[in-house]
Amino acid sequence: MVSLKWGDALSTLLPGALALLAISSWLPSLADLFKNMASVGVAEGFALLIAAALLGGVLEALTRISWEKFLVWKHPPCDALSRLSNENLPLYERGVQSSYKYVTFYANSAWAVILLLSAKLHDDFKFYWPLALLLLVIVMILFRASYVQWVYYVNYQKKVFGREDAQK
Repeated sequence: MVSLKWGDALSTLLPGALALLAISSWLPSLADLFKNMASVGVAEGFALLIAAALLGGVLEALTRISWEKFLVWKHPPCDALSRLSNENLPLYERGVQSSYKYVTFYANSAWAVILLLSAKLHDDFKFYWPLALLLLVIVMILFRASYVQWVYYVNYQKKVFGREDAQK
């Protein structure tokens, strides 16, 4: 059984939904669905939800193979996994859900906004440039927030699992 937590939905589903909206620029049938949301039935709504989750997974993969490599290089975490026990597993899970999932949410959202910006430029190259600059600023803010949240996450891990008494 798959367990779905709020952090999972936050970090994949919401950015995936934004990315789905962005790629509708290249898929006319999907664009029609977004233009007529009132006519979307249960089956189509479920399909859109699944598509957003899958697209969010792709964004998550992009984050892991690019952005997260940079974060680990800048601020390597301690080896918390080798120190996990039944007693401290809830502390580890709390760190993942309250901090790490926000790292991925912000980064995944940044990728989705980049997709949205490219879609808007695809639709109309004379796209309103102040809005384009605003989207670029939003991307920078999201990546910065992801970076800051990563530093918090690493600090939490080091304080909880980096101590000598955590090994016992």
